[in-house]
Amino acid sequence: MTAERNIVEALVFACSQDPEVLKVGENYLKECETQPGFYTTLAKVLADRSLDVPVRWMAITYIKNGVDRYWRPGAPHAIDEDEKAFVRRTLLGNVEERVQQVSAQLVALISRIARTDCPDKWPELLPFLAQSVCSTSLLMQQCSLSCLKDVVKALAARRLANYRAVFFELTGQLFAYLLQLWTHHLQNSISQSSTEAVLESLKMASDSQKILQQMAVHGFPRFNASPEAVTFVEQLFQRIPAFIQLRKQLSENHPAIPLVEKVNALMMKALQELQSHHPIGYVTYITPTLELLFLHVFTYDGPSEGLVIHSMNILRQILRCEDYQPPNSAHVVSMTVPSQVMEAHQAKTNFFNTRVCQQMCQKFVGHFLLLTKEEMTALEEDTEEFVKEKGGESYTFVLRECVESAFLTMFHEYPHLISPTVLAMVQAVQDTGPEADLHAILLKEAVYRAVGLAAYELYNEVDFDSWYSTQLTQELKITDKRYTMVRYRVVWLVGNWVGVKMSAELRPNLYAMFVSVLQRREALVVRLGAVEALQLSVDDFAFTSEAFSPFVASIVELLLQLLADVEQGDTKMKVLNVLSLIIERMGPSIRPHIGTLLQCMPQLWEESSHEGSSMLRCVILIALTNIVKAVEGDSLQLQPMTTQAIAFATDVKRPEHVYLAEDGLDLWLAVLHHTPSANDVLLQLIANMVGLLGLGPHGDDSSTSMAGLMDIGNDGLEVCFKILEAYTVLCVSQPVLFMQHCSEVVVKACVCYLCDVKPQCVMAILNVVEKAVLIYPQYAQQLLTPLLALLVHCLLDDDYQSTVPAFYAVISRAVLTDARFFISFIQQLNLMSEYQGVELFGLILDHWADKLDSVALVQHKKLTGLVISTMLPLPELSVVRRFAALVNMCVEVLHDVMDADDDNGTLYDVLVGATDPKEKTFHHIREQQIAQCDAVFTTSLHTYIASKLEECRFLHGPAVYGQLVDTIDPSVREQLVQFVSIDLLNVTKL
Repeated sequence: MTAERNIVEALVFACSQDPEVLKVGENYLKECETQPGFYTTLAKVLADRSLDVPVRWMAITYIKNGVDRYWRPGAPHAIDEDEKAFVRRTLLGNVEERVQQVSAQLVALISRIARTDCPDKWPELLPFLAQSVCSTSLLMQQCSLSCLKDVVKALAARRLANYRAVFFELTGQLFAYLLQLWTHHLQNSISQSSTEAVLESLKMASDSQKILQQMAVHGFPRFNASPEAVTFVEQLFQRIPAFIQLRKQLSENHPAIPLVEKVNALMMKALQELQSHHPIGYVTYITPTLELLFLHVFTYDGPSEGLVIHSMNILRQILRCEDYQPPNSAHVVSMTVPSQVMEAHQAKTNFFNTRVCQQMCQKFVGHFLLLTKEEMTALEEDTEEFVKEKGGESYTFVLRECVESAFLTMFHEYPHLISPTVLAMVQAVQDTGPEADLHAILLKEAVYRAVGLAAYELYNEVDFDSWYSTQLTQELKITDKRYTMVRYRVVWLVGNWVGVKMSAELRPNLYAMFVSVLQRREALVVRLGAVEALQLSVDDFAFTSEAFSPFVASIVELLLQLLADVEQGDTKMKVLNVLSLIIERMGPSIRPHIGTLLQCMPQLWEESSHEGSSMLRCVILIALTNIVKAVEGDSLQLQPMTTQAIAFATDVKRPEHVYLAEDGLDLWLAVLHHTPSANDVLLQLIANMVGLLGLGPHGDDSSTSMAGLMDIGNDGLEVCFKILEAYTVLCVSQPVLFMQHCSEVVVKACVCYLCDVKPQCVMAILNVVEKAVLIYPQYAQQLLTPLLALLVHCLLDDDYQSTVPAFYAVISRAVLTDARFFISFIQQLNLMSEYQGVELFGLILDHWADKLDSVALVQHKKLTGLVISTMLPLPELSVVRRFAALVNMCVEVLHDVMDADDDNGTLYDVLVGATDPKEKTFHHIREQQIAQCDAVFTTSLHTYIASKLEECRFLHGPAVYGQLVDTIDPSVREQLVQFVSIDLLNVTKL
């Protein structure tokens, strides 16, 4: 009993408003949550109605948390089965609860347990709830029905086959009864005279409706094969018009209106869900559904928002449904098309005639697309929120987006029937000016919205260049405040059409228009609309920097002014994104206008910290990246700002790095590529790479284990190794700096990640190692010693076959740098237990010969040819025994890298001198300098092979050399003679 009293006291403390007392209670409860009997005590507390409501509510909350953590068998500190049984019994005994907050928590808790325990371990739950729904107590009816609703929803969400079979059985047992209950409450809601009784019936009908919807959608393999489900659907078609009529009859302030509208919307949602999950079974109901929508949504002036949303969704679903689309191919025999598909297609074709499409289009544009009073108020009170894009799947639950999506879908399906109506409406509103009444102005705005949405569908119907020049530009000159929304819509309309149908000759006029509407004298909504349209214009494939250049200074200045005027972080991001896009598209020609933008960056960065907006900082990082790329050689002056931003974004000690690291890494790579030489500030940033890659010493919280990879992912990891490669190239003229600051990180990172990442990352890692060995041959042994064993292991592992060429590229560099070191290392490796009894060097050579055809890059192939020819003179038995195979490899490579001059037929190496980079950044210039010292681009392969054969003859002596040459296949010798002197292969002369 003492323990129970302590728990009750702790619950009281946990409900306290005093933070110190609350903390004491929470700490004690946390200690108890894994102790036996804890949940039994909590169940007793929730059942004790003498306790305060907050205490009972808190007890249920802790049981819910325990269900999530400890209810499942096998979970750490799992709750004992006897204790679970007591909790379940207590819950059933307390379903009838007057306090709404406690009742809601109880329902949620019961449904959560039911998801795992029902029906196997809780078989009495559903019979109890079904019986309780018939109770004489109204409160018990309401609570049990609400509970049954959540339980059925939880059970319907289970998708495994055995769980679905259980739900099918449950549906078969309860559906008919619930259908009767739903019908009863619907009928009562219409026939009752007492407002209170109507409200109770509507609430019960609403809960019953939700249960029936879940069962109809998920409880039948085919709902149309069940008589009860068919009856339910048929009643939906009857009840929806009846409830629309009931809504019309209610007075404006009647308390039942919200529930009537809710029940009606739920009935339409049930049809929507059935069509979505059972499209073929729903074919029979396509025509009744479309007629219902046409008569009661597109004719009735006052449908509720919920009813309209679900009506638009089901309209869009029927029009888009792939199961209702017959094949387009004329070669498909009609008999092969399922009859339901043809029936659905015929139903749509019969319904959507000219009259219906015209009337629905007029309703769409003249009613549903009109701005409401609430939207006009929202525009005035918070313009930025009004203009904000919803995104995601808002078209399924936000009224405006639902209407637009349904309209556009219908237009796309029947453009030939809807286009004439839209064009007629455009013509009808052309003369509407600011002196017209508000409805006429809003109708014009709606018509322009429709034309903007359907830009692609109206491509052949509208001469946009002419309309823009003669009409739309004149609309923008009207400054009357009442005309603001039309001007905003014109700017938005132009943005939607610019990538569809606007001639290049009008582009300068378009950019001049942006300069005009971005002025501070303009309404904020017009300026924000101009930002969206400008983004579409600049991001268009037809954009040219030459046409935009005369306006760039003014537009950048005006965008910076707008950036200062707006308040929301999302709006700042939008404006900054456009600025970043302009910088990216303009390239180096943006340089003269960068200064002003850079001046505002530090302030923006600080403001974003106050607002807690990491996303805004992401956009700032992207903008800085584009600026660095645009200014190219002048980026050194930006380093104080860029390095600070990089240090902040990639510091794993800051929680923000989870959001900023990706863009910070891109900026880091851009800065390194556009930096003329290494400096202390850039080298100090390497410490952040240690943290990102988790390479720090044990116990260092900033850089442990694989935390970095978890945060930045494989794509970010690839960028990390590109950054390490950039550092490797950056220090080309200062090898000591590389060894002091970078070499340890490079080696550790390669060892840590080589075996645990995707092939693309493996390639990036090996590229770093190859570059390091090529650039710093004097440190090759120091760099390769920790890596070679791992490289050989991965090379011979079948899991790494897609990256074999990159592994051999590293080994090639090792051999070219110091062949004796490589062979000595392999011989030591051969003594390890893993390779005992295996001629490891020979195994590598055989594997290399077998995988030569998988080498795609000609540079890597030539590198292979150089290395293999380097090995030819070696006295190692592994080489001597494979002399013919190695020569054969050299010949294969020669065919790939040698070509004949068109004029005189002289053979030449295609890679010699082929080092001119496509890009001219400092990084690529440094790479070109490195290539000028690389044997791949400076040594002619056929000459090099000839010299190695000569060296081989000298070292082995003519007799042994002759025997080696005799082992070469005659056809290979004939091919080799095309590239080297015949004297080297003519054994008779040796």
